[in-house]
Amino acid sequence: MTEPAIAVENLVKKYGETLALQGISFQVYPGEVFGYLGPNGAGKTTTIRILAGLSSPTGGSCRVLGQGTFKNPALYRHLGVVFEESHLYERLSGIENLRFFAALHGVPAARIQELLQTYDLAKAAKRPVRTYSKGMKRRLLICRALLHDPEVLIMDEPTSGLDPTSAAVIHGAIDHYRRQGKTIFLSTHDMTEAETLCDRVAFLN
Repeated sequence: MTEPAIAVENLVKKYGETLALQGISFQVYPGEVFGYLGPNGAGKTTTIRILAGLSSPTGGSCRVLGQGTFKNPALYRHLGVVFEESHLYERLSGIENLRFFAALHGVPAARIQELLQTYDLAKAAKRPVRTYSKGMKRRLLICRALLHDPEVLIMDEPTSGLDPTSAAVIHGAIDHYRRQGKTIFLSTHDMTEAETLCDRVAFLN
């Protein structure tokens, strides 16, 4: 049987006396779009922070591509993350944002141009990001996450608050990435989106 790309077992996370995650377990397999559904406050973003290595679990284990995630910089070569919040440098242009992160990963300039064209940002590439619409910022975040062609893509509510046209572009990006045999962990509270895009889903309450 294929080894899971993501393996979470009895994961627990506490913030002081607050229990954010209570012993959750799931596996995501290579080439799969895995939907992670639940209401706001259920713990979806906490799970993503642990998967991305930004937070340590209180208990249980979390492995991505067979490796522990917390304080493991080597994993970032294989992992792309699109957070719900933009975390972009608003005073820089779109292309300057991508050049900065491309330099961190040793990605050639041709890759930046390819992504700007693919996600319809080439004409706006030299504009400050603060002038971008919400949909444009979300597409730029996807470009940033895909710069280094990661094996696993984690997306936190990627279409939240977007108009149908912008959401359709994001859905197309997910489908394109899936067809390359990559793995996608998709956090959403949109059942229609999950039904359209996902191979399997997990519900967190």
